[in-house]
Amino acid sequence: MPIPCVPWLQSRSVFVFWAAASCGLLAMGCSDDSHRLGGGEETSAVGKRPPTLCSEGADIEIIDRMEDADGTINMTAERGGVWFSFNDETPGTQTPLPKAETFAMSEVVPPRSGSHYAAHSQGGGFTDWGAGIGFELYNQQPYDVSKYAGITFWARRGPDVTSALRFGVSDIATAPRGGQCPAIEDPAKCSDYFGADLTLTPSFQRFSFTWQELAQEGWGFPLPASVDTEHVYGIRFITGENEDFDFWVDDIALLCHAQ
Repeated sequence: MPIPCVPWLQSRSVFVFWAAASCGLLAMGCSDDSHRLGGGEETSAVGKRPPTLCSEGADIEIIDRMEDADGTINMTAERGGVWFSFNDETPGTQTPLPKAETFAMSEVVPPRSGSHYAAHSQGGGFTDWGAGIGFELYNQQPYDVSKYAGITFWARRGPDVTSALRFGVSDIATAPRGGQCPAIEDPAKCSDYFGADLTLTPSFQRFSFTWQELAQEGWGFPLPASVDTEHVYGIRFITGENEDFDFWVDDIALLCHAQ
């Protein structure tokens, strides 16, 4: 079940690369100072704002809280990228549309612990490998996350849809642009990302993973021992084929240390 880079080729690896390339860098900064991943701004008893960066002693470092609703990740620690959607281009439906000019965040009703917006995709009818959403960390160049322990986020599903969602980390070994998988000879072998299978419920749940906890599904090539944390391209959330889906992802952040 590969994932693509250009819209006219029906493999995951080809479409995802194209979708990311079509987007610009318009990031705005914000942070979750309460370490509640969706809570409000807080100050200490002496009026100082708690640290927001791992290097300053924070527990998490926000990638995107989505509260600006603009579809860009925070321009923090030299990160910069936009959210995008993608699918296998069989006759299914998906919102947001993969070729939309911007990725609009959706309002969370009712709000979750002060969080009012989240990344949201819904649809169905895809019969090859499915559909998904994701973002790049550094304008399609490898980004070093080795100083972080892992990643954390909140997610939920809508009613009467699949509960299964694949979380994946696109790195230099698994993404076709990295040159290690056979993108031209056998593109179906690309995009076997290190990740985890999620089981969503109608209520938001927090998911946290260290890099060492992530694994490939096993159908791709190459099959390295672990994610290459020094060369990560971005993050993906992927549904399977022949499934109706309606899922939300909120308040995604890097873990400063294993929890």
